[in-house]
Amino acid sequence: MDANRYFDAMHNAMLAQHPGAQLLLTVKLQDTCGNDACLELKQLPGESTSILCYSTMGRRCLNFQLFRKGWQLCHNADGQLVGRFPSSADGLIDETDFRAYCREDRLDMPRTQRITAELRQCAGINYQGSIPQNARTGAVITVESFVGAGARWTYWSQDVLPSLPLGAILYWLADHLAGAERRTLQADPQAARLAAQWLAGDTAVFFHPSVPMTAMNTVSSGSAPARRRTTVPAARNKSWQSIMAVMAGM
Repeated sequence: MDANRYFDAMHNAMLAQHPGAQLLLTVKLQDTCGNDACLELKQLPGESTSILCYSTMGRRCLNFQLFRKGWQLCHNADGQLVGRFPSSADGLIDETDFRAYCREDRLDMPRTQRITAELRQCAGINYQGSIPQNARTGAVITVESFVGAGARWTYWSQDVLPSLPLGAILYWLADHLAGAERRTLQADPQAARLAAQWLAGDTAVFFHPSVPMTAMNTVSSGSAPARRRTTVPAARNKSWQSIMAVMAGM
């Protein structure tokens, strides 16, 4: 499976999960080693939050799964050859449900508003960077915005970011990935600092107790002391630990 077919399959799988959603942003990371990733940020009509869909398996691992599936089709449980290996991967790809390799998380209203506001300011500003032909490391990153007039950025992961706010947005979204894909999108230290500043600039989103302190200290007459409700700040979530680590070093 080549990169174009991989991204098309992931897009169709994510589209099938939310057919009526409005697409806000797509991110395609094509790695030289096949550690690809696909992310799509979308919003359902009438909602103020957004949904982030992302792939959980790169092209290299997915190709191995397809090969394994083809091997199982021509061998029995004892490992004996009982048929012919498929001559083409088309049949294996058509029979694969790519929704099994996609996950989704929901971004709250403040983060959604921050991302859409930054994308609206960058609308109409396209960028096409220089892509090396025979590189052994690195990745091609293609980001397409559908907010406002829209925009498209294509650049090499080891080059300077075409837009610092764009890099900060990718830093946020990459927290949902793992391994090499996450490290690639979070490699720029300036984008990390800007993402941390956004986080610190709206502390009400990440540090808000569900019960006011005055209510926690109130004890009803003739009853046992009210049990305190402990709320874990959202910043303790694993998906935000990388940003908090940057803030700690500022």
